[in-house]
Amino acid sequence: MGKRACPRLSPCGVFQKLFNQGMILAFAYEDAAGSKVPTDEVEEKNGKFFKKGTDIELKQIVAKMSKSLKNVVNPDDVVRDYGADSLRLYEMFMGPLDAVKPWQTKGIEGMNRFLGRAWRSVVGDSDEAPVFVDETAPEAIEKVMHQTVIKVTSDIENMSFNTAISQLMIFNNEMMKMDKRYREPCETFVKLLHPFAPHIAEEMWSILGHNESLTNVAWPEADHSKAVENTVEVVFQVNGKVRAKASVAKDMDKAALEKLAMENERVKEFMKGMQVVKAIVVPGKLVNIVVKPA
Repeated sequence: MGKRACPRLSPCGVFQKLFNQGMILAFAYEDAAGSKVPTDEVEEKNGKFFKKGTDIELKQIVAKMSKSLKNVVNPDDVVRDYGADSLRLYEMFMGPLDAVKPWQTKGIEGMNRFLGRAWRSVVGDSDEAPVFVDETAPEAIEKVMHQTVIKVTSDIENMSFNTAISQLMIFNNEMMKMDKRYREPCETFVKLLHPFAPHIAEEMWSILGHNESLTNVAWPEADHSKAVENTVEVVFQVNGKVRAKASVAKDMDKAALEKLAMENERVKEFMKGMQVVKAIVVPGKLVNIVVKPA
């Protein structure tokens, strides 16, 4: 629609941003001569592909979807088998939006399982109505909740939908560990899920006790101070080889890190009969103990 049809549009035009999407491809098959074979004429035997009724082995390739190759994926079939939300999630999770990506139905199954876990973490499997508590959630849950708000908000703005969904999975995994259904993380998760899987999100929002649509609900805001990681994982090495790992305070000093490494039971096993030459300590990353035969 041009500016003449929409006189209220600014002089800058209709669009604020142009983004070219990548093409979604599909598996196809070709013989030794490079001739394409329609997918309905292909059968799989012991992990290899053959032209039906023959011993002609075919090579599986990735190509454009086309009627001639009969490798077109009908979205109506996908929605019928897995639901519209699973299809939406999979298309956004396949990879960067501008990349060329091959279609794999197993990926939709993964998204369908994720939505099942999301439902269980918020609603549960029981026929009884879930009970949500207004208590403050444990610190670990609050931290990943605020991290997820920050990550998903940024990723949506940058159209990095695949990494936003990955972060939602991380959040959901933490929610599955909750001993109670804390209202704030449950509601925040549902709000963040809504742009990607609106149908199941609206259903969960209703079960959470709300009558209005999520479309009219404000986007969650993060408290950056609660999203900060207070611990880091460091590795303990002996002569450059990783022998153990430990989660430590982010600000632990060199002396404390070296002491912790020296007292680690796994590290001690590789120091038996050896003389310590020196210890290389990189705070927040590693402790490398250099040894030689005593």
